[in-house]
Amino acid sequence: MMRLRRHLPLAIWAARDIQRRWGRASLLFGCLAGIAFTTAAILLFSQALETTWGRLMQATPNLVIRRIDAGGWAPLPIDEALACAGTVAGVLNPTPRIWGVAAGPEGPVTVVASAAALPGDRLGGIKPPSPGRAVVGQGVSRSPPGSRLELNARDGLSVEIVDTFPAATGLVTHDLVWVTPDDARQLLGLAPSQASDLAVYLFREDSEQAIQADLVAAFPWPVHIADRNTSLLRYHARANRSGGLALLIGLPALLGLLLVISAAAVDTMGRQAHWGLLQSMGWTAADLVRLQVSQAVMVGLPAVTLGLALAYTAVFYPPASGIIALWITGGPHIPTLILERSGAVLIMLQIAALVGLPYLAAVFLTTLGTADSSRRSLLEAAPWN
Repeated sequence: MMRLRRHLPLAIWAARDIQRRWGRASLLFGCLAGIAFTTAAILLFSQALETTWGRLMQATPNLVIRRIDAGGWAPLPIDEALACAGTVAGVLNPTPRIWGVAAGPEGPVTVVASAAALPGDRLGGIKPPSPGRAVVGQGVSRSPPGSRLELNARDGLSVEIVDTFPAATGLVTHDLVWVTPDDARQLLGLAPSQASDLAVYLFREDSEQAIQADLVAAFPWPVHIADRNTSLLRYHARANRSGGLALLIGLPALLGLLLVISAAAVDTMGRQAHWGLLQSMGWTAADLVRLQVSQAVMVGLPAVTLGLALAYTAVFYPPASGIIALWITGGPHIPTLILERSGAVLIMLQIAALVGLPYLAAVFLTTLGTADSSRRSLLEAAPWN
C-alpha cells in the first residue's frame, strides 16, 4: 500500500503529461496498434489455417485411389476395384466415392454424392437429400431454400435447394453440392457400376507409403494414389507460403516500428531542458526514467492490446474473417471461416513482446542515458541560454 501511494503521484503526472501532448500520444497509439494488428493477423491466420487443415485431414481416408488413362482421370469399376483392393493385406473398408466438378450459376462447384449422412459433428442435423434435391454450401448459390439450382458437367441437372451447410463448415463446404448418387452419376456421366475413386483406410497408418506399391500392382489398369500425409505436407506448405507472402506485405509495418522507436528516442533526447528544470527542483534520474517508462506503458499497452484484439477478431470471427479468407479461395465469394484457436495465445504474446519490448527498451535506454547527464549540462541545453 505504501509503495502504491509513493508511485501514484508519478503515474498521475505521467497521465497529465500525455494529456498535455495528446496529439503525439494519439499518433503513437495508432502506430503501435496498427503494427500489432498487421503482424498478429498475418501470423494468426497462417497458424490457424494450418491447424484447421490438419484437424480436417485427420477425418479423411489414408489413401485415395483413382483410375487414370491416356486422357487423365477415368471412371472406376466399383466391383472390380473393391475386389482388387481387398487382396492387399492391411486394407480396411475400401469405399467407392462419387464426386466431381460441375458448372454452377456462380462458378465451378464440387458435387458429392452419398445416401447416408456426411461425417462430421458440425454437419449433424442435415438429412441426406432425396432425388432431385440438394444441400449446398454458402458460396454455391445465394438463392433461398426452395429455389432451383442448375448444374452442368457431362450432362445437365436441375435440383431443388432444400438446405444449406452451416457457416462453421465453410472451409470445406463453401463450393459443395450434396446430391443423391443417381443424380450425381447422371450429372457426371457415370454408369451405375462406376465411381469416381476409391477411399481406403489402413490397419496401420504408418504403412501409407509401403503399401502403395502393392495396391498399384493389384489393379489391372493404371492408378494414381494420394496419401493423407502427403496432402498434410502440401497444406502445410500452402499455409506457410500464404503466411510468408502476407508477411512480406507487412514489412512496411515492421519498418514503421523502427520509425516509432527512433521517434521515441529523438523525443526523449529533445526534452533535456525540461528534465534539467525538473532535476533542479529535486527530481532524480530514477524519477525521470520511471516517468518516461510510465508514459510509454500508458500509451503502448492499450495500443498493443487493441491491435491484438482486432487481429484476433479479424481471423476468428465472421464476417471479418471472410476478408482474410480471400487468400484461400481467390474467387468472387467470401466464405465464412471457423478456424481453430489453439496456439493463438502464444502467438499473441510473441507479437506483444515483438512490438512492445523494443519500444519500451528505446524509451528506457535513451531516458537513462540523457538523465545521467549533469544537471548543469541539461540546463545549459535550454533555449533561453
